[in-house]
This record gives sequence, structure tokens and C-alpha cells, in this order.
Amino acid sequence: MMTDTTVVRINIAICSCQRPKLLAKALASIGAMASPEGAEVIVSVIDNDPQQSAKTVCRDWQTKLGVALHYEHEPRRGIPLARNRAIDVAHQLGAHYLVFIDDDEWVESDWLCELYRYALSLGGKAVVHGAVVPELPQGAPQYMGEIFFDKGRPTGTALGSCATNNVLIPIYVTQELGLRFDESRPLAGGTDTLFFCAAVERGVEIFECAEARVHEEIPTSRLSSRWLAKRKYRAGITLSRRKREGGRSAVGLLLSATFQVVLNGLLVLLSAVLFQRVAYYKALMKMSRNAGVLSGLMGMSVDSYNKVV
Repeated sequence: MMTDTTVVRINIAICSCQRPKLLAKALASIGAMASPEGAEVIVSVIDNDPQQSAKTVCRDWQTKLGVALHYEHEPRRGIPLARNRAIDVAHQLGAHYLVFIDDDEWVESDWLCELYRYALSLGGKAVVHGAVVPELPQGAPQYMGEIFFDKGRPTGTALGSCATNNVLIPIYVTQELGLRFDESRPLAGGTDTLFFCAAVERGVEIFECAEARVHEEIPTSRLSSRWLAKRKYRAGITLSRRKREGGRSAVGLLLSATFQVVLNGLLVLLSAVLFQRVAYYKALMKMSRNAGVLSGLMGMSVDSYNKVV
């Protein structure tokens, strides 16, 4: 229980796997950021690489980060396993808030202050998701900017779920409510979405904070129709599960998704003929997502994280 004299402890968790250079960049940005007044910041790195590729990076940053750095190895491969280890570490550290960012992101100097400030303005009990700004590689086609960038959500937008790519979680969500990430398919995607859906079902509110910004490095390998289609297909499988658990009928989902696959399949062909690249990619992604919904209805899943990209 927090009192007026309690020093608030914020644990920033980074789950990392085979990305030592990107992890170092993330830590460098944290080292340069401002910390919220009256709060103690602790960084924990959960190394999900059996070869412990993040260990040397953490050792190098141990004394120059400016805040406490805790290294933890989770040898069992899988994002939900690493995230659950991060939860365990946060509990051990006595954290009041657990903040997740990805290992391919870097934060702005006022990021944590904005995230925490907005959380306090909401009473400190809501989950707060921040903005993620994609950074395309130099020389990326201009039309890719329209694919990856969106208008974003204004501060105060209520969300039904979110991702762990920039999020503050009050510790009662994992401690008192006991919420965990689903480990049944450790290499499948979408477990963060399902986690926050479960939180909302338990009465937890989620709000967007556009001022709390992180930047995500987009590698060249993701600038392809194949990667974008696979990403949306995986999201469709997760969406199918969410809809079914929310009471949506299988028949209704089947009819809706089938219609969208056919419609957007035709739009893919038309936009390809007319050389409309943005329209082509957007239709392809919608078609792929709805194909994922259909696959999810049939009980299929995909291990999206067998390979680190």
C-alpha cells in the first residue's frame, strides 16, 4: 500500500533476443532521459537468447546508465515467457509500475515523465499506452511511409487492448489480479493483445498518451509485401480468438471475413494493374488479416517468432 512518503518505484522492462546493438541503443536512450520527480527507476533486461547475447551489453551499461540495471536470463524461448519473467522480476524489485518497451526502440528524453504524469492524472490505476513512431531505413520507398505511419490516437483515447511496445502497467494488474501472458504457444504472436483484453474484462481501463513517445527501428527486411502480409495474418488469428471469446458467433465471423478476403483480393488485383502501390499494400494487409481470422476459426496458429528479425 502506497503512502504520501512512499518512493514510487518504476521498473522499465526490455525483453531482448539476439539484438545486442539495438538493445544498447535502447539503453543509451534511457540513460539520456529524464526521470520522474520522486520516483526511483530500475531497468530490467530479460535476455531470451539461450546464448545470453544481452549479457555483455548489460555489463557494459551497468555503471553508466544512471539508474539501476538488473539483468535476468530466461533461457526458454518465447516472448510470453520473457514477459512473465519480467513480471516476476518487477514483483521481486517491489515495483509499483511495470513499463514495457521493445528492444528495437529508443525513447525520447521526456518519455517516462509524460507516461507517469498521465498515469497519475488518471489516478494511477489505469494502464497507459504511449505512441510508437516508426523509423524507416534510409532509402526506403516513399510509399512505405504511408504504410507504416498512421495518424495516431489522441491522448485520452480509451482502448480495448494494446501492445507491450510502450506501456505502463500498475502492478496490481499482475499482483492482485494475477494476470499473466499466455505461455501455451510461446512462439506465437498476439499474447500481449490477449493479456490486455483480459485486463479490460477484469475492469482495468487502458488509455492512450500521445506525448509519451518511443521510436521503433524498422529494418529493411520488413519492407516487403510478404512480411506485411504475414504480420496481418498473425494479427487476424489473434483477432479471431478475441472475437470468439467476446461472444461473437463463428458463423458471423466466417461470413464477414470471407467477404473481406474476396473484396480485398479483388482490390489487390485492381491496384496492381493500376500501379497503385499504397492501395495495393493496404488491400493486401486487409485480405491477409481476414485470412488470419478464417484460419483462427479453424483452430490454426502460427509461430511468428521462430526467427528474430
